[in-house]
Amino acid sequence: MSMVELQQPRPMIPRVAGRDLRMLVDHPFVYLRRDDVEELAGIPPWGTGETLLLDDSQVVEINDVEYYPLETALHRAQFESTDARKSDAFLRWVEQELPQYLTPDVLEAAHRVPSFSEAYTVAGAARLLDQDPEISTGRDRLFEHMESLGWIERNDEGVDAWIPTQLPTARDWLTLRTVYVGPRRKARPYLQIHVTNAGLAELRESLIKQHRAATPPAHPTLFD
Repeated sequence: MSMVELQQPRPMIPRVAGRDLRMLVDHPFVYLRRDDVEELAGIPPWGTGETLLLDDSQVVEINDVEYYPLETALHRAQFESTDARKSDAFLRWVEQELPQYLTPDVLEAAHRVPSFSEAYTVAGAARLLDQDPEISTGRDRLFEHMESLGWIERNDEGVDAWIPTQLPTARDWLTLRTVYVGPRRKARPYLQIHVTNAGLAELRESLIKQHRAATPPAHPTLFD
């Protein structure tokens, strides 16, 4: 089974034949939750049945949940279903209804950027984290810490700026905001990293672990 990290996951739960079909869209890729597909299309669970036309790479794991890529789900529904009625209904839904979930407007609505009230500049995040007695950090040190975690990297467009990597973007830990720098009439747009509430929680946990790992245990005294 392969592992997949999504760049911009759009979670959706359409109703198909009276049942939820949980899916993730990372345009242009579509992933359908394995157990939902098997129930809706009347196909044997993964790894069972007399006919096995797939290999392990065609079942993917995303955030500890198993999904079929869309093409795999279609293949199993067409060739391995034990219930022709269910299979036909599922294939018909994919052909007629699924496209409406893949339009730009729907995809944008399914993964809205966290609001400003739910995200902080790195300097603001550092101030909040520094309130914890086990954490001592500032803006520059927090940037260094996020780089060590693999959350950020320098962009490759010749601009001296940080950009989020795939993981914190997919998990909604970091987001980019357009801010303007310079005199009012000559202000230029600049994409600035912001830390979400979820990212703040992850950073707090990692910084506390780092602090505890670096703090030696108290030396026993003569009377201990």
